[in-house]
Amino acid sequence: MPTIGGDLYAILAAFIWGLNYPLVKLVLLSIRETDFLLIRFTSTVILLVIYLVIVKENFKVEKQYYFRILLLGTLGVGVYNIVWTHGIHNTTAANAALLISTSPIFTGIYAVITREEKVSLSRWIGTLLAFFGIYLIIKWTPGTQFSFSSNSFIGNILILLGSILFSLYSIVAKPLLVCYSPTKVTALAMVSGLPILIIYSILQGEILSYSVFETRIWLEMAYIIVFGTIIAFVLWYKGIKQTSPVKTVFFHYIVPVMSMVFGAIILGEKVLEGQIIGAAFVFLGLLAVKCDFQRVTRWVITQKSRF
Repeated sequence: MPTIGGDLYAILAAFIWGLNYPLVKLVLLSIRETDFLLIRFTSTVILLVIYLVIVKENFKVEKQYYFRILLLGTLGVGVYNIVWTHGIHNTTAANAALLISTSPIFTGIYAVITREEKVSLSRWIGTLLAFFGIYLIIKWTPGTQFSFSSNSFIGNILILLGSILFSLYSIVAKPLLVCYSPTKVTALAMVSGLPILIIYSILQGEILSYSVFETRIWLEMAYIIVFGTIIAFVLWYKGIKQTSPVKTVFFHYIVPVMSMVFGAIILGEKVLEGQIIGAAFVFLGLLAVKCDFQRVTRWVITQKSRF
């Protein structure tokens, strides 16, 4: 039962992030990425701190977890967002979307190397099927193209680094979730990562006055902050807490599928046949992960032996 609950939390987070992408795209038409990051994470930290004060949850952390929390915020919040921002400007959108989708693969590799979790054959097959599905979705997206020339090399490396950081983000958080609530872990990560984003924004130049933003932008930002950041990350951590990083991070493959759906609804983007086939491969991969092939094979052999 806990596994089902953990999966549900991860799926809900993926749905929320799926709607996040079209809204972020709309916001970034009006403001710079650096201003967007600063507003998003500053507001997130303030709201999380207020919430923890209201529910009377203390901010105490055991000394043994100081470094882990600092690592979680520095790499998973601060460096990840900076790397992703610079990466997307130095490669194609198609490259970025595909390379960031390798995070479940890196999580699985880490689990195998450290022997923290056994990764079954069905999970590897499901991961590859879903990754191929993402490739099809991106390949068939109008106006996108893959480019692995020398011009996009730096951008590709940065996005790939971002994918590794996202996988580490889920792994580093697991021990913290044994002792603290998902909301508290989210708050601690955001607080420790915010200084890096503030310094980064200052170095990028003058910060825009928030008074110049239209009401529409503030409403879109409200969703991105409350749902796309706070609620989504809390749900994601709940998923990790009840299952594992390897099992939870796989559901990140749902994000591009939902982005495609919401992009069609909100932005009027066309959904082509190849993208639908790609989405089918993603869900086929999810099915493969949830169905243990070895268990099914043993059941089939048992049934045959009866005849």
